[in-house]
Amino acid sequence: MKRLIWSITLMVAIFFTFAAYLQAQQVLTPDTLVISPLPPGNVNTVINGDTTSNGLRKHPNRVYELKRGLIYQVSEPIQVNGSITIIDSGSTTDRPPVLAPQVLQNNQSIDHFFDLNGKGSSVTIKNVYFLSVRSDNVVLGWSDGIRINADSVKLTLQGDIFDAFTHTALSLAGQWDKLMVSDCVFRNEMHSSSYFGGGGYLSNGSTDMDTTIFVNNTFFCNNSYDFSIRGYCPRSVFAHNTLVYGTVNPFLTYLDQNLHMDNNLFYTMHAYGGIPEHVIQSWFENYPDTSTSSIVQVMVTDTTSWWTQLWGGGSNGAVPGPEVYAGTGGSGNAQVTAAEVAGSARVFDLRNNDYFWPQKFYDVYTAYNDTVKTTDSVDVPNYTTAGTKAVMVRKLYLPHWMSSYDRYAIAKIDSNGGHVDTTGNLNVDPGFNADIQGQLDKLMAYVIKIATNTLDSAWYYTSNNAALYPPVWPLHEDLSYTNTTLQHAATDGYAIGDLNWFPTQKAAWLAGGGLNGVQQIPNEMPSNFQLSQNYPNPFNPSTEINYSIPKSGLVTLKVYNILGQEVATLYNGFQRAGAYTATFDASKLASGIYLYRLESGNFVQTKKMILMK
Repeated sequence: MKRLIWSITLMVAIFFTFAAYLQAQQVLTPDTLVISPLPPGNVNTVINGDTTSNGLRKHPNRVYELKRGLIYQVSEPIQVNGSITIIDSGSTTDRPPVLAPQVLQNNQSIDHFFDLNGKGSSVTIKNVYFLSVRSDNVVLGWSDGIRINADSVKLTLQGDIFDAFTHTALSLAGQWDKLMVSDCVFRNEMHSSSYFGGGGYLSNGSTDMDTTIFVNNTFFCNNSYDFSIRGYCPRSVFAHNTLVYGTVNPFLTYLDQNLHMDNNLFYTMHAYGGIPEHVIQSWFENYPDTSTSSIVQVMVTDTTSWWTQLWGGGSNGAVPGPEVYAGTGGSGNAQVTAAEVAGSARVFDLRNNDYFWPQKFYDVYTAYNDTVKTTDSVDVPNYTTAGTKAVMVRKLYLPHWMSSYDRYAIAKIDSNGGHVDTTGNLNVDPGFNADIQGQLDKLMAYVIKIATNTLDSAWYYTSNNAALYPPVWPLHEDLSYTNTTLQHAATDGYAIGDLNWFPTQKAAWLAGGGLNGVQQIPNEMPSNFQLSQNYPNPFNPSTEINYSIPKSGLVTLKVYNILGQEVATLYNGFQRAGAYTATFDASKLASGIYLYRLESGNFVQTKKMILMK
């Protein structure tokens, strides 16, 4: 009898447990909600209305679907207080769904589209066109696309377009956020009266980050700040991006602790090198370089170099390094340890990039400098804290790939035991088509306006001078190029720059694993090399591979088919000693047995895994 009662009790418990499981599954099952573009403002009304009174998402797994070919007018910023996914639907030949500002009755409009306010949330937005232009073709003033306000947000952007933002497309204010940005286009980000206004991505000062990855993106006709690392970041990657026509600083990466900037194309970037008043006296965040402006930007802790002594030396000329991020004093963060920002732990990886300024660019500089007579009174360094005034002709300084101070700082990182690799960089004309080359005149006219203090209007790339609204589709610009050397000059053998301009190569790159995420496992310091069995195994379509390296060095983790042919490179580069997790996506491969192989120094190990679809 007791056994029967126990059996019945067990069965009831199992039943209710299973019922609770089904209920949980029902709650967690994703649903898709198609949003209508009408009435105007409906997109923000629907998403903002899907929020409980305590600010949480009513349907945390809901996917919002926007229809291609349609324009969605946004009447107020969309407040995202938790995880959310927004995707497109419809024919891929149609223009992606457009988010554009609604012209309100008082003739006002929004100044940004999204506020990400949910701590620890996961936000994914794919194939959406963000347009900072109203239907009357008025460009929004000091506008942002997405403002990331909360901490520990994971933001994934894929295939999105950000057009004509006058402040920045992506603005980061939260701490320890993770950004994965791929296959996106940032275009026409500029301001009519501020040559620092308009860019791709800008983080707040001393904002610490988790991971920042930008891969296979295009930045076209932007003013400044396409990539920004202004706090501690244990892994930042800027790879296979195409940057064409930029006015000033494309990067804020002076104190980046772990920077991998490989296989990018820079064409006529930092076109406004600056006049003496800017470069020598107060060029924005370019101190202590007092002679030129450069695309590469890197600093180290320094109180003794020639550059610091120019302005009086000591504390007056002190240059900070990443050490400022450790601890709680000053701008430091208690979560960042001194060991993490030590000189020996710094990584500066700058490989196989191409930078180029065409001859017409130099001709404009020469013509201006040969005729300018305007002078300015400029504070110049004289090895004292007081400085001195000098009257200088307002000539333009040419921009450079790397300044003399950059070279000094890189050598300092190397001598401190950090990892430095600046090999394979090129200065080669990519060979753009006549349409792209023809846009240089607009940029140089803008540069001359800056130099002569007559800046009064922005310039935009449009198709046959068409209006910005509605946006033309497909995008008119073609940033593929004809230089066959560059088409195979990247570290992975593919084209330098955004591979989306070379679809066949992009498909091969994806089939080979693309840029699979490799994340370091915190607080683990192994004593031996180890390559673990992947999990899950068998798998479909992705699996994780854990491995450990006891000492810093070059590491390769590759996947091969049963015939020994390489099908994916999960990692190929320098890594610090530690434990890591690599994700392998085999969605484009056939079922079968595959081999994965880890090499570092004299260590080599291979294991099997099974893809079962």
